[in-house]
Amino acid sequence: MRTVHKMKKPEKLNLVPILDSVFIFIFFLLMSAQFVDVYEIGSKLPMTKEADQDIKKDPLNLTVEIKKEEIVIKTGLRTIASKSFSWEDESQIKNYLQDLKLKNKEENTMIVRVDKKLSFQELVKAIDLTQKPSEDTQKLFEQIVFDNQGVK
Repeated sequence: MRTVHKMKKPEKLNLVPILDSVFIFIFFLLMSAQFVDVYEIGSKLPMTKEADQDIKKDPLNLTVEIKKEEIVIKTGLRTIASKSFSWEDESQIKNYLQDLKLKNKEENTMIVRVDKKLSFQELVKAIDLTQKPSEDTQKLFEQIVFDNQGVK
């Protein structure tokens, strides 16, 4: 006896429950979302005459490079002026920094670049030179920023 195999119809995937759950998920996602309000602050533009005056003045941009054999003091941003001092010229360094401070009273920041071969005691000595030029005056450049690239 021969058995006859009936061909089964392929079962179809029922997508209705999956689509229902996706739509419900989207609904709850939109309901729980927090919408950000964007606010605009009105401001007036600065007058061009005042802006031109600020641009003309070159910032001091005081950079002190402390090397094993000398101390180099650089100033300026657009045009860089530099002056080198040996370690024995302590009074000249103090006088030069004091003159810079008198010309740029609003400046308080000094960038320090240190030679990697320099000892810690020499670094402290150099920073002391730049901070207090004489006994009766106050500190010159109180904010010290160390440049991590070092002296080139």
